Amino acid sequence: MNAVPQPPPSPDEVPLAIAPVADPLQSLTVLLVEDDPVIRASLALPLAKRVGAVIEAGNGEEGLARFREHRPHVVITDLVMPGLDGLALTRAIKAESPATPVVIATGHSEADALIAAIEIGVDRYVLKPVQVDCLLGVLGPLAYTAALESRQKLAAQVFAASSEAILIADADLTVVDANDAFTRISGYERSEVLGLHVLDLDGAIEGEAFLEALWRTVRDTGHWRGELWSRRKSGELYPEWRSVDVVRDADGRISNYVVAWTDISERKEAEARIQYLAHYDALTDLPNRVLFSDRFEQALIHARRAGETVGVLFTDLDRFKLVNDSLGHKVGDQVLQEASRRLLSCVRAEDTVSRLGGDEFVILLPALRTPQDAGRVAEKVVAALARPFRHKGDDLSISASVGIACFPNDGELADTLLTHADLAMYRAKSVGRNNFQFFSPELESGALSRLSLEHDMRQGLERGEFELLYQPQVDNPTGRLLGVEALIRWHHPERGLLLPRDFIPLAEESGFIVPLSLWVLAEAARQVSVWSGAGLPPVRVSINLCAAQLKQPDFAANFARILAEAGVSGEYFELEFTEQVLMQDGERNLLVLSDLKKLGVGITLDDFGVGYSNLNVLRRLPVDTLKIDRSLVSEVTENKDDAVIVDAIISMAQRMDLKVVAEGVETADQAGFFRDRACQEIQGHFFSKPLAAADLPGYLNNLPGVLAQVAG
Repeated sequence: MNAVPQPPPSPDEVPLAIAPVADPLQSLTVLLVEDDPVIRASLALPLAKRVGAVIEAGNGEEGLARFREHRPHVVITDLVMPGLDGLALTRAIKAESPATPVVIATGHSEADALIAAIEIGVDRYVLKPVQVDCLLGVLGPLAYTAALESRQKLAAQVFAASSEAILIADADLTVVDANDAFTRISGYERSEVLGLHVLDLDGAIEGEAFLEALWRTVRDTGHWRGELWSRRKSGELYPEWRSVDVVRDADGRISNYVVAWTDISERKEAEARIQYLAHYDALTDLPNRVLFSDRFEQALIHARRAGETVGVLFTDLDRFKLVNDSLGHKVGDQVLQEASRRLLSCVRAEDTVSRLGGDEFVILLPALRTPQDAGRVAEKVVAALARPFRHKGDDLSISASVGIACFPNDGELADTLLTHADLAMYRAKSVGRNNFQFFSPELESGALSRLSLEHDMRQGLERGEFELLYQPQVDNPTGRLLGVEALIRWHHPERGLLLPRDFIPLAEESGFIVPLSLWVLAEAARQVSVWSGAGLPPVRVSINLCAAQLKQPDFAANFARILAEAGVSGEYFELEFTEQVLMQDGERNLLVLSDLKKLGVGITLDDFGVGYSNLNVLRRLPVDTLKIDRSLVSEVTENKDDAVIVDAIISMAQRMDLKVVAEGVETADQAGFFRDRACQEIQGHFFSKPLAAADLPGYLNNLPGVLAQVAG
């Protein structure tokens, strides 16, 4: 790694440099010990104006106590005092703090005492009567020395406590000191390096030429800053941020070099992690969209020059959402990680498997001979992901739908090829999942058609092109009309009458199902109000809803508002959900359904009896009604197995005090079958096709004749 030199710092950035001392008296704390209060006051008042602080004591004992309490910079004491005199006080102070200066005030007649004071370490003396100016002249040098010593002490403390490794060398680059951080970072003990040449210790791996240039820069400019790789005593390499500065004496000659550095391993690791996360998926460690796009562009550039084929496989896991919703995101993440490993096992080293997000993966296959090579990889992908995923001893069945697009046949640009592979993937899903499909131009025209239909849907809702029809649900065997199921139709201005299967899947995929469902609820509530105002008997309306409505945080509140605006009760409504919808996010759904029940709304479990039926749903959720799937009803009089299943459903529902509705009754035999089994409600074309709202009163008048056919 190349070192990164930096501009030299300003002079105040040089480590360990001691700034010029300002008026040193201003930071000085003085202890004044004088037994004569008049003399003490005459000295204390003017001193207080020039020094930082003056502490007074009236005798030697008090002076020693004040010294221990305040630790002043300088002590001024009278020599002759009763009790603990100046000599005894000085001896006690020097015993505790030899570096603290002591100034003795003495008279001419005390020469012997003065000599004794000098012998015990008194630093200065002044003659009595003491003149303030004279005293300040004595204190000035002492204050300056104290300030320098304080700063040097601070510098030494910083040197010792610094988290940076610091080496100090003399003018010949011989090491004269090293701090504790140097030992911690380099692995060398201080005693090992004292007296050695700095270059003999330099673990930088950039080479002799680089180091010579570094030190030449230091000598010429006085500074160097940079990032480089160094080696510890153990031989371990590590990145460091280094600064080198010179210290000059009063004549401007170099007296010392200061080398300081920091181990930046953690910072470099963090930077590498950030760089990694910018290009790789954190969950699967696969390249993300950014890195995939870069590799895709490079593959296309090479393919154009070499005349090769580049394949891109858009892969989506089938039924992954069900795993996530039913078993939780932790299990879902484990499935994604295992799917990633399986995808990697299907490709070459030069191929790229990327996770775009969610359960979508894309595979880049550069340097192919023919598009069929991509198909062979897709075949391996489908087979690999069709194998069961193990979770706590159970098998999870999750297959994959794969779409293939190839350069140059299916597009010249990366975005175009990805879009075409995505369309082919949706084609694979539409023909049954667990397969792969190649892109064809017809898929693109179909996608444009879907976009157009989505736009028309949104416009159609504003223009009033949607209509609700109502299919009667009658009591069996009395024939009394119990309710109707609201069925949506779309009168498209160009395509004619469209049934739900023609647009509901697109509405769910695009999110338009939410405003469309709110319109259905509002229109049904309005119609119930109209029928009630026309004198019709109470009619309960069943409305089929999907997962998107339950996921709306304010769904129950919105429905309550719709009911209030129409002036009708929630008891007129039965909301139908499939078992799969209710199983998704069951705890939250329970709260939403409970709020709906508070409005008086009934809850129906739709399409019951086919696929995977979880009886726990019936026990935990507030379900009122089971609606037998029409696939069972259509064969109930001809298929004994279907008849047994239907009998079991009706018997179970009766034991659980649940209503049962048979949906899709088309013949008199089917109607009779359910009448014989006391199935409370039946619905189907045998009784009536879906009716316009205005036709319901006429149907009520003709209902007795229809029931007579059933009785016959």
